[in-house]
Amino acid sequence: MRPAISSKIQALIIALAAGGFTVWWYFSPFPWLGIVMGILGSAFIYLILTTTRMERFRRLFFIGIFLFSLTALFIIVDILKPSSFLYWASQHQNWLTYYHPGETIGTLAYPCTRVVSQVLLGKAAFIPSFDIWQVTFPPTFNAFMLSLVPYAATGLAFGRGICGWICPFGGLSEAMVTGKKETWQLNFLKKKTVTPKGSYYSGLKEWVKDSKFAILITVILLSIFLAFPLVCTFCPVLWLSADVVFWSVIALIAFFSIILPFMTKRRWWCHICPIGAVFSLVDKISIFRVQINKNKCVQCYDCVQECRMYALSPDDLDKKRKPTVDCIRCGRCIEACPEGAVDFYFLNTRFKARGIFITLVVVAAILWYTWLIVIMADKLAGII
Repeated sequence: MRPAISSKIQALIIALAAGGFTVWWYFSPFPWLGIVMGILGSAFIYLILTTTRMERFRRLFFIGIFLFSLTALFIIVDILKPSSFLYWASQHQNWLTYYHPGETIGTLAYPCTRVVSQVLLGKAAFIPSFDIWQVTFPPTFNAFMLSLVPYAATGLAFGRGICGWICPFGGLSEAMVTGKKETWQLNFLKKKTVTPKGSYYSGLKEWVKDSKFAILITVILLSIFLAFPLVCTFCPVLWLSADVVFWSVIALIAFFSIILPFMTKRRWWCHICPIGAVFSLVDKISIFRVQINKNKCVQCYDCVQECRMYALSPDDLDKKRKPTVDCIRCGRCIEACPEGAVDFYFLNTRFKARGIFITLVVVAAILWYTWLIVIMADKLAGII
């Protein structure tokens, strides 16, 4: 596989530009954090743009996001103290009082999905002396719609690429798919394709792929009848609402994010995740796409075998020349192709966009984790 940017000078310019933006973004409230994040961000972007092992760097980045998020959440609980956190969580779950607080400005340490986007909109400020964020809860419908803009923009830009680069939960199942030996084949869930080179079990059956949409509809209906926001579905605070909810979620995570990925070397959580289902719906209009050049493809099916999402099958290569909407833009198929026939493109054009995609998705991750990064930095500064 060729590097995303063949010119090291060009890659350096792009990396420095991204690093400069990161310095500006994190300069307040901690100038030193802006400098550190700028150096780390530009160094990583330069390395991933110039390497021939893009997917390896992505995996380290993605698993690192999961470990960082988990550590940050434990530190936030420690800052609040467990008893205070549990009390806040119980109030947070009281929908009737929580949604009519009488005020739209308050403080929050825990990264609630309903207000994290306010950081990106410039409507949140960190208060170092209290290790807490001051945020503005959307007071009107128009303000609420505005708070959704960062989510919508990220989804339209990257589609299901969010599941392969930004999602805070995905790193767990990503870590579990290490290795090549598939202990469980699960062929009864796959489509059988006969080709001149033999038969293949690759690509999931339609009912398996559509199950995530059924789960999405179920969650939407539950959110309507039980009066909780859809975005709170995967908030750990919601899981604490009842013992049966908590242990059910733990069982689902253990099976779909640990056991199945480890035994099959595939990421199964993505096939039941309702948030992933939403990104699948917008995937067809997302800006960046993975496509296969039919003039270069020799139908070796290496990309089919390497796909962690069952997003490629011989039929997809022969007819569509692109993966399904389950593609998470991980780049594994790009590395696997011996002919260089697979790459990122703008929309359905022939304009290659791997370098731009990588740069933007890394910067997007840096922005989305501002809440946790700033709290972690403040805690670290206090220790030092």
